[in-house]
Amino acid sequence: MDDKKSKKDSKNLFVTSFFGSKEFLYFYILRLVYKDELYGEEIAKKLEELTKSMWEPNPGFIYPMLKKLSKNGLIKGEWTVGNSKHPRLVYRITEEGEEYYKKLEQEWKKDLKEFIEILKSLEGRKE
Repeated sequence: MDDKKSKKDSKNLFVTSFFGSKEFLYFYILRLVYKDELYGEEIAKKLEELTKSMWEPNPGFIYPMLKKLSKNGLIKGEWTVGNSKHPRLVYRITEEGEEYYKKLEQEWKKDLKEFIEILKSLEGRKE
């Protein structure tokens, strides 16, 4: 019980809100599969690592997103049996997904710069 409480206390509301944004998660999932073919659990682990365990994506959140990306033709899942000897649905980005990812990457870079400027302007303010 103490583990859950300490983990909950260590969560950052900004991080959980930001990573709870489906738009950002669609972008980041595309980024992950742009770099490497991954199965769902690997994607969830990479998201958790990115947030330094401040946000733990659950399968009920991640898998519907993967399904939607697949349905929209941005990623493709293929069943494979690797070293684990258990079949896994491994996702890779499609050509259409690559184009969309690159477009989103440019938009996110611009938006992130604007957001950083807003944060910088808040640093000097007194409460």
